[in-house]
Amino acid sequence: MTTDSVAQETPGLTSNLRKAPLLGCMIVVMMVCEKMLAHTYTAITIYVLPEPWKWVVPFIVGCLGVWLVLRGMGKDEVKGSLFGYLGAVLIWMSWFESGLPLMAHAAQIPPAIPEDGNVMAGLLGEHIFLQMSGIFCIVSLFFITLNKDVRCRMLLWIRRSLRLTTVTGKPTQGYRPNVSRVAAFEYFFVTWFMYVLMITIIDPRLFGLHHPVTYTLSALVCGWGLYLLYKCTQQREVGLAIRYGIGAVGVAWFIPETLAFYDVLYEFYLRVDLHPIAMTIVALTYIACIRVIYKTPIDEKTGRSAQ
Repeated sequence: MTTDSVAQETPGLTSNLRKAPLLGCMIVVMMVCEKMLAHTYTAITIYVLPEPWKWVVPFIVGCLGVWLVLRGMGKDEVKGSLFGYLGAVLIWMSWFESGLPLMAHAAQIPPAIPEDGNVMAGLLGEHIFLQMSGIFCIVSLFFITLNKDVRCRMLLWIRRSLRLTTVTGKPTQGYRPNVSRVAAFEYFFVTWFMYVLMITIIDPRLFGLHHPVTYTLSALVCGWGLYLLYKCTQQREVGLAIRYGIGAVGVAWFIPETLAFYDVLYEFYLRVDLHPIAMTIVALTYIACIRVIYKTPIDEKTGRSAQ
């Protein structure tokens, strides 16, 4: 095979990854890899790094996340969405994941452990702290739903279901939101909401893991996640697929988390020291997906991915 033929084939391979349904599949793979890497990072920063590095490293990484979100503002739909998403990931897994245990410890919130002593089925202080913040999450989402220019599919569905469309009015004509801010904002709220939902479902102070109500609610959320994954594979524009994937994978990640609670899934990504090869593959896959998305050709007239 000549060098010229390789050069001609490579764009075709990558361009197919930017078309439905492979585009959505790539987005899902990328964000699943992100969830695993985020768990690895959190386990290292909280349980491995000594003080003060367990605080210094997350602070620096979180600052890098803020820089990425700001860097993405003013860019096209693809790079703006990608930078906003990546920045939000770094901010959440650094400032939130590391900061919540610190605040829970300062507030002296005791853990909630089931009577059988299964720590994996219980809630730590930071989980309870986050669960209590759920009321602020729900109220904030309600007022965001009242924003006539909101584009989130789920919030639009809620607005129609509650018959609030006539109250909010028609969207502003020609309004184009900053996609970096939107992607980051969506990541924060999806992650926050799903954390609160999952913690509430498995809360040992309510029903616990082994209860028909828990089984039913878990099945409904898993079904919701699978539906959103399917819808993600139908997206045809790269920037929109990134933002849709944030919500889809954010909900669908409930599935492996639930399987881990019932000891069905082994979370190998929490022990990178035992599984370096597997985590190297995950990291390389994540980087490869980011590179393919970053190199997406852009239509200069629309600022979106060229079809």
